[in-house]
Amino acid sequence: YRQDLVVNHAPPPVSTDLTLTGNVYEDNPYVAAVNRPMAHAEVSINGQTFLTDELGSVNTGITGPVTATFSLEGPWSTVFTSNLTPSFSLTLQDGANSVSFDNDANIRERSAFFHVNIVHDHVNTWLPSFTGMDFSLPTNVDVGGNCNAFYDGSSINFYAEGNDCQSYAQIAEVVYHEYGHGINDNYYQDNGSFFVNGAMNEGYADIWALSITEDPVLAEGSSLSDPDDYIRRYDQDPKVYPQDLVGQVHADGEIICGAWWDYYVLMGNDMNAMMTLFTEAFAGLQANTPNGTEGQAYRDVLIDALQADDNDGDITNGTPNGNEIVEAFAIHGITLISNAELDHTPIEATVENQGLVISADLQLTFPFTTYVSDVVMGYAINDDATWTTVPMTNTGGNTWEATIPGQPQGTVVAYWMGVEDIFQQLSGVLPIGAAEEDPNLPFYTLVGYALQATEDGDDNSELGNFLLGLPTDNASTGEWTLTIPIGSFGTPGDPSTIVQTDEQHTPGGELCFVTGNASNSSAALGENDVDAGTTTLLFEEIDLAGYVNPTITYWRWYVNNPPSGANPNADWWQVYLSDDNGQTWVPVEDTRTSDRSWRRKAFRVQDYVSTGGVVQMKFHASDSLRPGQNLDGGSLVEAALDDVQLWDNVGDVGIDEQEQAIAAVFPDPADQLLNVRMDLPQARNITVRVTDLGGREVLRKAWGNLSGEQMRTLNVGGLANGSYVLQLLWEGGRSEARFQVVR
Repeated sequence: YRQDLVVNHAPPPVSTDLTLTGNVYEDNPYVAAVNRPMAHAEVSINGQTFLTDELGSVNTGITGPVTATFSLEGPWSTVFTSNLTPSFSLTLQDGANSVSFDNDANIRERSAFFHVNIVHDHVNTWLPSFTGMDFSLPTNVDVGGNCNAFYDGSSINFYAEGNDCQSYAQIAEVVYHEYGHGINDNYYQDNGSFFVNGAMNEGYADIWALSITEDPVLAEGSSLSDPDDYIRRYDQDPKVYPQDLVGQVHADGEIICGAWWDYYVLMGNDMNAMMTLFTEAFAGLQANTPNGTEGQAYRDVLIDALQADDNDGDITNGTPNGNEIVEAFAIHGITLISNAELDHTPIEATVENQGLVISADLQLTFPFTTYVSDVVMGYAINDDATWTTVPMTNTGGNTWEATIPGQPQGTVVAYWMGVEDIFQQLSGVLPIGAAEEDPNLPFYTLVGYALQATEDGDDNSELGNFLLGLPTDNASTGEWTLTIPIGSFGTPGDPSTIVQTDEQHTPGGELCFVTGNASNSSAALGENDVDAGTTTLLFEEIDLAGYVNPTITYWRWYVNNPPSGANPNADWWQVYLSDDNGQTWVPVEDTRTSDRSWRRKAFRVQDYVSTGGVVQMKFHASDSLRPGQNLDGGSLVEAALDDVQLWDNVGDVGIDEQEQAIAAVFPDPADQLLNVRMDLPQARNITVRVTDLGGREVLRKAWGNLSGEQMRTLNVGGLANGSYVLQLLWEGGRSEARFQVVR
């Protein structure tokens, strides 16, 4: 029989295929838009919904021609503008169809949709078992307002262009950042917790963004006028705990994000290494700590990171990448004992050639005490730029002590203390920030000095004339004035949010120098801060004739980084001396480190200028203008000054003529009564004044006209145990002697 061996090949049925694309900004509007696949977008045909794949493609299996509807929505994002989702319909033909969304959605909508899908796929790569973001997140574009974006718990929202700001829907890192808030929120909820801490939330949202771009500059190109403008960056000026902790979540978040970024850098710019450790530590849920406990959260992150890296169950003997982890976090002040605190009463004055015993109590609980290696003290003499660091000795309980060798009369000693962990990283430095590269003021102790003159803004004006402002000043507000200070607060009534001081420094005084007062303590921050330039306080003529070793102290308050303040830590506090009538000026202080408290500076004049005649001293507070930056670089700046004092070696002649009018004081030490024997060669109208060794007046009495040999009794029963200076004051002269009160 015959068999038909001819095989007939029937071609497959023709169907409609499509590829959906759109022009988007991959970075920001200053980088040309590129045509990219619109992945994870819905396509509806004959009541059936398809999703484009990673290449923006769909093989429908439906023959054409057929009408298809395209929407800027999908399983991970639904875009809305004024509550409408961009969509359009067209007829598809059999075969390949190239479809563009460019004519039916604007580039803000397309870019937002594109980047939400990128960050969703990114988090699923690093947290593959996490499904908390596997839903279509409402993505709202051109929301009313400008210069912002936010996550509200159920959607991400991008303000419209305006006020020199791009629409942040066009800035890739901002989309990733806002989506990152959603990751943080839902991951914690999926694990039975809540992402409470605002600084951690902002810092970790930045990490989700930077882990995609591998670029330390966040949101470059966010300004309409400056392509180089950005929101945050992590490759310069690292934020350090605790001195840079200001109570503003975005600023404080830079501390923890910076630590992770520096770990990435120390690992050789290996993002896989960084993200592997980050996601393992992420499960530690460190951010369920309330706002105000950032130190605890940051320290917990470090501990969890070391534990995640550990391979033998003991982080104290090191971990494979422990050196890099510890160094990266220490750059930002985060150590295993970031919660360590030292309590110390500053020693402002002491006698010569006697060891200066410095004592502090360490406040730290188990198990963190197991991470303590040592408590240390750094000290420097006069203008020495190098710190001598010595270990302190535990004398029992929580108390630690160290002794600074005795110094000769007329020495200024500076010192600070800190706690070292088992990785030799320093924490708990007191005063905060005193050991940094741009340091805060340390503590100062005057050795063998006697107070000669004071300008306290109240009853004592013994340093000559002063000028409030100079013709060369250009600050528009916040000029220096002598007044009763009115405090300013981030939250009126909450002392922890203070910015400008609400108290002068002089015991029993009323006035101090401040850079402008607000109208009241409930006024908005910055109502009368230093703006748009410099304001100067000048002491015109401090006569040092006859002094052996003139030394100056003053108390100052300086803030340039308050919560909600723009461009924190960007402006300077500057103090200068001149010995040539202002022709040249030598800097005494030149710092951008602020301290929201009264702090004392001490220095010997001879370490800066000559001391034989008249010197001038000026104090600058400034708000620098940097056109093109946020608010043109302006910052919220407040300053205050009080109790400027002039000292000289004990027994050396100062401004006033000194006589040996005090023949004896006894008993010494005294308990309740102190006898003062005087020998006055001529009649004097005598006032007796008692100061502590820090120069603070603690007692004053008028004894009236006296002459010849006299004896008077002074009641010192109200004075605390300690050393004091008794001064007899009269017009044109003084005499003084030391005594102690011991009970």
